[in-house]
Amino acid sequence: MKDPYAYGFYSACLALTVLVFAAFFSVKVGAVQAWQIIQSTSALLEALAAIGIAGVAFAAYSTWKHDVRQQKTLSIVWDASVAFREIEIGFSEWFFGPDAEQRAGSDSERLNAQLSTSSLGLAIRAFRKQCMLIDKVVLRHNWRWINYASELDMLVHALTRQIFEKTNKDRVSSGIVDFLYSAKGGQQCTQAQWEALLSVIEQELTALEELYA
Repeated sequence: MKDPYAYGFYSACLALTVLVFAAFFSVKVGAVQAWQIIQSTSALLEALAAIGIAGVAFAAYSTWKHDVRQQKTLSIVWDASVAFREIEIGFSEWFFGPDAEQRAGSDSERLNAQLSTSSLGLAIRAFRKQCMLIDKVVLRHNWRWINYASELDMLVHALTRQIFEKTNKDRVSSGIVDFLYSAKGGQQCTQAQWEALLSVIEQELTALEELYA
């Protein structure tokens, strides 16, 4: 019932109906039997009221539980969106920032160490944690989002090797931005995969926000 007072109104109408019938039967069958009818009906009404209260309480609990779960889910999705934006910022800083050219000519071990402590590496780890929660809490027994995080990490490491390793030192030193945008072959493919994956993740995060908002 949409009206919160409807239950009380109909209960009062039912009680009034019982009293009218009791008064009618008291004339026909006597006051004692009429009183017994009232007592029996009263017990029935009490039982129905108890059932109604239990039903209302259960419905309220179910609604509360659903709201709590929805808020928790939305919080997880929002945190994932924040971590995702930090990945985009960290990517620009890692590949286009003032320290980018200093990484040119480094070996894989050094690059991996620098990447893990950079804002991009930290953002990817934070995003991975949120992806685990999305799979576990939101989607339930699904590995899609943790796979997204793993693929992002793999592509970042691949681009880092392709751009900064010793074999590309001379080309990178001439200008990191020019080198990144004039990518050929495997590097161009890696960049395309990165951009496509970012687009997919952004669309799915938006869909989750709209679903649980």
